[in-house]
Amino acid sequence: MALAVQTGRSLTVTIDSVAYSAQVAEVTLTPNQTVDQYISLTSSAAVAQPVTFELSVRAFQDWGVVGGICDALWTAAAAGTAVSFSMGTDGDTFSGNIIPAYPNVGGPADSALEVEFTFQVDGDVTKAP
Repeated sequence: MALAVQTGRSLTVTIDSVAYSAQVAEVTLTPNQTVDQYISLTSSAAVAQPVTFELSVRAFQDWGVVGGICDALWTAAAAGTAVSFSMGTDGDTFSGNIIPAYPNVGGPADSALEVEFTFQVDGDVTKAP
């Protein structure tokens, strides 16, 4: 079997019908699922709880740039309304809605400024080939 290497290729966040594609260094969609085990004297059963997702993003700060995602996310976080995302890999696209978060500002003087987010996904994630 041939080795298949996947890379996280892109991230697009849509805020107020405007698509922003950040200069992404890292993006990870993480499912979180809890399974409860119920044990009685006569039997046991595992019950899966609904899956929740987190979208972790490490990108480069683009404050003050026309069409920059940092300013747009700051405004969206203040509004507190879910915005859509689409994450592309080599073979599939994952999409859904995230709760926007405030970006961090600043960083080291001797390197490119980065911004890190952990977004809570609102609802389900759709996977398309």
